[in-house]
Amino acid sequence: YLHVSFHRENPTRLKSDLVITEDMVGPGRFLGCSLGIRVLGEGIWYGEGEVKMYLDGDSTHPTICGTGLEDYVGSAWGMGRHATPYGGCTLDVRAPDADDPLSQPDFVGMYRWHLPDPIMYASDLNVTLQQIGGVLFPPGHEAEMAAIEESGRLAGDGWQRIGGGTFTFGIVEREDDVGATAYVYCREPQRVQRVDLAGAVADLERRPYETIDPMEALVVPVQ
Repeated sequence: YLHVSFHRENPTRLKSDLVITEDMVGPGRFLGCSLGIRVLGEGIWYGEGEVKMYLDGDSTHPTICGTGLEDYVGSAWGMGRHATPYGGCTLDVRAPDADDPLSQPDFVGMYRWHLPDPIMYASDLNVTLQQIGGVLFPPGHEAEMAAIEESGRLAGDGWQRIGGGTFTFGIVEREDDVGATAYVYCREPQRVQRVDLAGAVADLERRPYETIDPMEALVVPVQ
């Protein structure tokens, strides 16, 4: 039986992984998921979080643990728009005048299908997405770095000097608006929570730069 479940946290909670799917009883197979993020947190990067799969009684540590969201969907060193049969990022919405190469999108959407690399489980399945990202500071931003430390959001190995010591990079806990749709085959039918449509589409209105003046749309340039 195919089970499709949707989870959204708007926003996510600090130091708490987003649930992609949970409490699925096996035997079964995790087919994959689609993910959507409305980027809220500050920093240069939203997608450092690991996809964690807990199979067959594992709970303290994941059975399978990824190396970052961009790696999970087939990208690396950032998230560019791309599409392949088994993974990709087909939505990247950002202001057209965002000329900063380190700027983040307003919305991003991606998918991953576990077909050539099947995820099978015998008794139980839980899949989550860690909520961490990256920040990059040039000299002179010691106050912002101190605020991150004081808030307890600095993660990983702490601050790292990069670019010949010119910049300071750090992994930080984030709060973003994240939704996930999971696709799972199970031998026996089981309960899947009904989607709250109002909650699923809240805060997703178009950005000002996406709005087209109806009168401008009717104007045809003269050649």
